[in-house]
Amino acid sequence: MEELLPEDSEAFQAITEFETYFESQESGIVVVKGEAETSKAFLTELEQELVANGVEGDFLYKVDVSELNAFGPLYLDISLFEELEMAIDDQNTEQLTELLTTIQEEQTSSSHDTVEYMSNEAENVFLMMMRFYIDNTDFLETRERIYDDVRASIDELLEKSDYQKIEAGLTGGAFIQDIEADRVALDGFFGTFFITILLIVGLIMISFRKVLLLTTVIYPLLLGALTTAAVAYLLYGAINLFSVSFALLLVGLGIDFSIHLLSRYLEEREQGQSTIHAIETAMNGTGNSIIIGALTTSTAFFTFIFAQFNAFEQMGVISSIGIILLCVAMIILVPAFIMLVEKNKPFKNKKKIRFTFLDIIGRFLEKRSLVVILVALLLLPLFFSTVRDITVIGNLDAVYPEDIDSRAWADLVEDEFDYNTNTLTFMVDEDATTDERLQTLKSRDDVEEVLSIYDYLPEQQEKKLEIIHKLNHVMKQVGYTDDDLFPAQEMQIDDLPDHLIANFVGKDGMLLAELIPSVNIYDETNYQRIASAIHDTSGNHPVGMASIMNEIVQLAQNDILFISLLCMLIIGLFLLCIFRSFKLMIISVVPLLLTLYVTIGLLPMLGQELNILSIAGFPLLIGIGIDSSIHLLHRLQTRANKSVGYVLMTTGKAIILSTLTTSIGFGSLIFINHPGMAQLGITVSLGLLICLVITLTVLPSLWLVTNNKGTKKSN
Repeated sequence: MEELLPEDSEAFQAITEFETYFESQESGIVVVKGEAETSKAFLTELEQELVANGVEGDFLYKVDVSELNAFGPLYLDISLFEELEMAIDDQNTEQLTELLTTIQEEQTSSSHDTVEYMSNEAENVFLMMMRFYIDNTDFLETRERIYDDVRASIDELLEKSDYQKIEAGLTGGAFIQDIEADRVALDGFFGTFFITILLIVGLIMISFRKVLLLTTVIYPLLLGALTTAAVAYLLYGAINLFSVSFALLLVGLGIDFSIHLLSRYLEEREQGQSTIHAIETAMNGTGNSIIIGALTTSTAFFTFIFAQFNAFEQMGVISSIGIILLCVAMIILVPAFIMLVEKNKPFKNKKKIRFTFLDIIGRFLEKRSLVVILVALLLLPLFFSTVRDITVIGNLDAVYPEDIDSRAWADLVEDEFDYNTNTLTFMVDEDATTDERLQTLKSRDDVEEVLSIYDYLPEQQEKKLEIIHKLNHVMKQVGYTDDDLFPAQEMQIDDLPDHLIANFVGKDGMLLAELIPSVNIYDETNYQRIASAIHDTSGNHPVGMASIMNEIVQLAQNDILFISLLCMLIIGLFLLCIFRSFKLMIISVVPLLLTLYVTIGLLPMLGQELNILSIAGFPLLIGIGIDSSIHLLHRLQTRANKSVGYVLMTTGKAIILSTLTTSIGFGSLIFINHPGMAQLGITVSLGLLICLVITLTVLPSLWLVTNNKGTKKSN
């Protein structure tokens, strides 16, 4: 997610500044559940295993209290010191002697347990906090390698006979969940990808009943898709989760190009034309609309280069180039393969699905086109309130799969330690008021806890030292030597164990603090309040997945609005140049605008929320939706003496098939165990079906009304 932010964003700059003082913000938590001694041995051996495997970072799971012996009395409870002070003031020698005995016993008992582990009260759940050193020159690979090494070390140790009775797993920040969720999404994606292709091919075979002829599109489709993947690799090296959707987009549009071309070719063959003449007619007619549609869609996607959110920019560039490559492959190779398969063969007109209901719709539109337009306009107010109030959910819990291991372990950590892994990390400089400022921040109602190096220092040292000075003075008066007196020196951060300092102290003495919220920080209002409080306390902005996601949501919302308007403007200008008619340009664009409006309005009514992944579906709808409008309008313009019903039965059939194939592609995402990707599939599939209905009804109606019911001939 960090890589998707623009360099001038607040979150990115905060991360950059943070990493000048600290090795990394990436952290993880190993959770071990089971018998205490076995769990402790597991953690000790795990640290050795990680170091041996070259995993660089700081590991915090135990504290050697023997290093703190010199300051032991300062860790005693303040109530004991208050009793001491009362005994001194009252000159109660008997009570003072009893209290000194109590202190000595507690000191002696604590010295036996030289190591304390991070555990819950029942000592059956233990934690290892890890802060990893990430190589920023190889950011993605380093993160993946660290994750794999830690998981492999955990799994390897669990296989040993000594650890058969304990459980262990990895959780922590979004760093861990991000990797797990991506892998779940990609594993599900590639599995459904090939099933989707089979379903699409099956749908086309049933519709056209020309098995051999359909094989002519397979090689051009694979060639175009693989060439695009090669270009994407050369441009970016790796693609983000948003751009993965380009594969479904390109396969869908590649199939669409071939469906329109084959549909027109078979239409001409049914009318008695030879193979060559049918190909020529299809290329001169439908081939033109394919090229226009491809150029328009490609231009629409290329406008995403202006997006601030880098995911949209990458997705737009890859899709724009891929559409052109697929169009070229289809236009050149599909006719050539048709010639190889069909040349010198008599045409057999097999019985196939004729979509006669489209002819009925066409006849109705010729008589009642104005009624259809009025109905469409009257339906718009139904969605006004939901469109106005639409919001984008940035909460990772709504995007990531529920059953990934890290989420289950995160729930256990929250239950046993009251520690929410959705935290905000920030820097604060060390001075005399730092601890006080952090305590003020901690007292807020929307803050559960603020963790820092100060949590490991004794509480109320000033008060305790004052009483110790009194005690030592009394002890000297009654004959105690200097060796018997209590240490009276204030404990500083530098006196803490090295591994604690490594986790919380950065370069130039900058301190790290971690805020655990008591509210949902993926809600923009909650986040802004806490982020402002952190800035007031420390002078720095927080880092963490919540800060990244809140900014990404804002960027994505702004980009969607700006890019959609820019995209529609460029599409309009492009169509104006192609059709040389302002009227035809408006007719092409209106169905697309209605599609976006109705889709946004209908999603909340169906109980569906927009999240950071599904919002990417609207740019896809813009690019795909305009293609259908161009095909239908181009055919209506060149229909000669054919009725609107006939045009819908032929070109409309191709539009239905192409929409269904693309809907199947994106609809398959619904079954992936990844809510974000599934929501993307729902959004695009629903939008495509809405676009299909509007294109087949509203567009012909607009054309009929503006052309005097279609009686005038067009240029």
